[in-house]
Amino acid sequence: MAGSNPVYTSVDVHALADASRAATGPGRGPSPVIAERIGAEWQLVYFAEPSRLREITRAQGRKYEGVRGGTMRWSSTMGNVPPAHETDVVTQHLHVTT
Repeated sequence: MAGSNPVYTSVDVHALADASRAATGPGRGPSPVIAERIGAEWQLVYFAEPSRLREITRAQGRKYEGVRGGTMRWSSTMGNVPPAHETDVVTQHLHVTT
C-alpha cells in the first residue's frame, strides 16, 4: 500500500533479500521488492527473485507504484491491493553481524 512501512530494513541488501524470500516462500505471489531510502523518499531497486536480485526498471517502478497507489492492476489474474489495515506492519530491523 502506498505510504506503508517496509517489512524489513537493513544496511545489507542480501539480508533483506533472504528475509523477504523466507517470509513469502516460493511460488507465493510476486517477488519481494527491495527499495533504498534516499532522503525522505524510497527508490525501488530490486526484485528479490528466488535465485537472484533483479534490477527494477523505471517502467516496472512506475507500474509498481501505480498498483500500490490503487490506480492500476498488476495483472488481470491478481486481485485488488488489500486495504491498509490488512497490510500494516511493524518494521523489523535486521542487524547484520560481521
